[in-house]
Amino acid sequence: MTNLELQAYRRFLMLKVPEASEYIGKTDAKTWHDWEKGIEPVPEFVANAMKALKKLRTDKVNIIINSINDRVGSNTIRYFMTFEEFNKVNPDLDVIQWRLHQSIATELYFRGLEKLC
Repeated sequence: MTNLELQAYRRFLMLKVPEASEYIGKTDAKTWHDWEKGIEPVPEFVANAMKALKKLRTDKVNIIINSINDRVGSNTIRYFMTFEEFNKVNPDLDVIQWRLHQSIATELYFRGLEKLC
């Protein structure tokens, strides 16, 4: 994975550098910035983790899209402004799962498939 691809993945998943560096890279923000700037190569374990998150995201989006026609009522998805709000409803999930949820909610909203609530 190139430095530009790493940055694109991070932004696509709505991750901040401190979150990505801590939860995915298991390192500090400076090192993550060095990967994104191309100063240091992106470690394979980071590239693999980002690709796995993208696949998980794609799978979840597809599940939601496939279930939309089976729903009764309006199509809404909760958009949590903070991790604390997300954590109250999903206490077993971490920051990465919150950002993944936000990324999915945003895509579904802009596709016109879900309303945010």
